[in-house]
This record gives sequence, C-alpha cells and structure tokens, in this order.
Amino acid sequence: MKKTSVLNFIEKIRDRPLIGIIIISAFYFFGIIGIISPYQDWFIEKTAFNLMLSFLIVILYQQSHDLRLISAIIFCYVIGFFAEFLGVNYGLIFGNYYYPDTLGPQLKGVPLIIGINWFIITFCVGAVIFRLSKIPLVVKVLLATVLTVLIDVLIEPVAMKIDFWNWSNNEVPFQNYLGWAVISLLIFSFYALIKIPFKNIVAVVLLIWQILFFGVLNLFLDVI
Repeated sequence: MKKTSVLNFIEKIRDRPLIGIIIISAFYFFGIIGIISPYQDWFIEKTAFNLMLSFLIVILYQQSHDLRLISAIIFCYVIGFFAEFLGVNYGLIFGNYYYPDTLGPQLKGVPLIIGINWFIITFCVGAVIFRLSKIPLVVKVLLATVLTVLIDVLIEPVAMKIDFWNWSNNEVPFQNYLGWAVISLLIFSFYALIKIPFKNIVAVVLLIWQILFFGVLNLFLDVI
C-alpha cells in the first residue's frame, strides 16, 4: 500500500513539470546569489549535491523512460569519466589539469559526479537542439557539439575561480575545447544513434539556468 502511494505521489509530481522548474530555478538563483556573497564557501561545497539533484529532477521529468535513456546515461557517464581520467592522469584529450576536493569523492583524481555533469550538460543541450524541426540529424549533432563547447567557454573561468578544477599555469589550453568538441560529438552521435526521445521541458529550463549561472558569475569574477 505504501509503495503504491509513493508511486502515485511520484506520478502526480511528474504530471506537474512546473514543480521541477521551480526547484531548479530556486537552486540556481540562490546559488548565484550565494557564490557572490560572503557565504561563498558554503554554497560552493554544495555543488555536487546540486548536480545530483539536477540530474534526478531531469530524469524524473523525462517523458519516456526506457532502455534508450538508461543506455544514454551509462554511455555518457563512462565516456565522460574515462576522458577526464585520461586528462587528469596523463594530460590527454583536455590538457594538464587537476581536481581539488570541491566536487566531492574522487576515483583516480576524478570526481565521481563528473560523469553525471557530462550527462546533464549534453542531455539538456540535446533537449533543445534535437527537437528543432526540418534540420538534418547530422546538422543537429554538429550544432549540439558547438553549443556544448560554447557553454564550456563560459564554465572554464568560473570553474578556476571557485576551485572546481585548476589548469597548469592557470591558463585554459585550446586543446581543452578540442577535447570537449570530440567527446561531445561522440556523445551526441550516440544520442542520435539510439534515437533517444528528448521530451523534457525541465531540461530546457535547466540549460537556460546553467548558461545564466556561469554567464552571471563571469561578470562578477573580480568580486567573488
């Protein structure tokens, strides 16, 4: 009986995407305010929690839960984590960088949450680009790849400033953006191959908030 009640409650929430949008918006809005406030450290420490919450909310409001979604999550996590492993430990793909403990528990120098982050970014971008009509699938894959790299351009200065990760000589190499392009292209090609259904308005809103989050913080770098 209790299990049925919980499932019914979850279904009711899923039917109301506005709830997910409000939660996402609140976390990112107050995250911006918190990081530019004197309580910056406390908010930064909650980054891994915020990423996991964002992931769970996006999955909850995905309209189609099937093997394709599971495959996408696993593929994205594995390839994202492996690429980061090669980068952190061997300077391959992205360049020479390292992760402090800001993003939580690590394996071989790579935060466990980082694979989830790759999925969040690429899935949210896919939720926008892949639903564009009258555009060839190959073009969608390329557009999604370009947009993901542009988002990383916003992320990198903020990530270094608030200690998400750090580059040698405090400079982001061009290799990093090439690496992001290659990994993103592989992920979006897989999304296209399995024909994952992007029916998720919450993911679209989350993408907007991610762009706002890093865009606004870039403006406040000197006062953070």
